[in-house]
Amino acid sequence: MFIDWIRFAAALVLLLTPIALFHGKKVHYRPIARDWDTHWWQIVRLGLHTIDAGRAALGGWLLVDALASNPAAHGLLRYSVLLTEGGVMCTAVLLQTFFCKEPDSAHAPFAFVGGLLFGIYPPAIAGFPVLIAITVAGGSRTPVAYFPTLALALFALGFLFGGKGMIVKLSLGMCAVMLPWLCSLLFSLDLVVSYRAKRSGDSRGNQPPRQ
Repeated sequence: MFIDWIRFAAALVLLLTPIALFHGKKVHYRPIARDWDTHWWQIVRLGLHTIDAGRAALGGWLLVDALASNPAAHGLLRYSVLLTEGGVMCTAVLLQTFFCKEPDSAHAPFAFVGGLLFGIYPPAIAGFPVLIAITVAGGSRTPVAYFPTLALALFALGFLFGGKGMIVKLSLGMCAVMLPWLCSLLFSLDLVVSYRAKRSGDSRGNQPPRQ
């Protein structure tokens, strides 16, 4: 495996830095299991979500561009590039998920995961699954469905467009995408989404009682 260390290092900085490090006092958290109707605008208006998607896409693109296979490699070494990409992807998603300033909670990295797929995979293979996942999660009013739906759609459509040669890369991406959902189940953590608060209240989106 050949590595462009400058691009690889830049990819690691972009992908492995938890977005929660930049959540200030005005950023609050809301469990994704709760109704979002009154918080959509506050969620969308938090610019960190856009930054999260953009840096994930750029980091994913740099990661893919920084690694090249050695034609002379044999055995497992033939998969060293794919395994490195998969390892970085899974580590990045885990860091975004577990680094959360809300106690007993995990961050739901919707934007990061979507952006990451656009950086790692061709636009058609990434775009359609993201669209399907958003539609299913929004239509069913079950935001957590975004992660398993995205994982299954990525594998199915990636196999359809890319064939058998994409199976290993799709499987690794599928694992990375499902991690937030799986971790919340395994460790009994609430998945939360960040939003920009209008006024002071607790970090779960509850306003202080009126006097």
